[in-house]
Amino acid sequence: MELYEAIEKRRTVRDFTIKQVSDEVLTRILDAGLKAPSHDHARDWHFVVVRRPERITEILRHVSGGADVQMDIINHWDSATECQKSMYYDALPKQVKMLSQSQCLVLPLFCAGAELAAPRDISSLNSFASIWCLIQNMLLAATAEGLACSLRIPIRDEERYVLDCIHAPEGYRMPCYLAVGYASPSAKVIQQPPVSVADRIHPENW
Repeated sequence: MELYEAIEKRRTVRDFTIKQVSDEVLTRILDAGLKAPSHDHARDWHFVVVRRPERITEILRHVSGGADVQMDIINHWDSATECQKSMYYDALPKQVKMLSQSQCLVLPLFCAGAELAAPRDISSLNSFASIWCLIQNMLLAATAEGLACSLRIPIRDEERYVLDCIHAPEGYRMPCYLAVGYASPSAKVIQQPPVSVADRIHPENW
């Protein structure tokens, strides 16, 4: 798939088939991630790949399923657009299912500096920025392979639980859970509002 086509086709998918992602395809996707720009050329990135359903269930034990309460908040969220509300209505009830259904859960890990939680400046977040470059590479590579991804950023104590569960070395952080799989034909795709690049370019000054 040509690069711009992959960028155009990439979408978050929350419904997968049970078709397995082969080790060969997954390796190509992870390798694409490792080719991302790296802070200090350290490339200190690792992946925990979880495939066994019972192990995925254990990893996701602390993922909240309290969608009803959150949806009530969204219903009273005056600043949200209809597109945003539509996305949350689809996403919130599927937080566990979307990460487990593909049976290929990837946990990207990076070595974070001590200042990640309280950075002194933007430069202090270089390691955090780099891992998101890796994740974007993976999203595009998965799209080029005819696959789809679903991503969740951990909240509250989820990250600490998962890091302990997978025996991650001290100093490593997990920016997200990432499910990789084949999209269900009935998967809902939320239409994004159109954005004009011409409206976002500000020559010389804003």
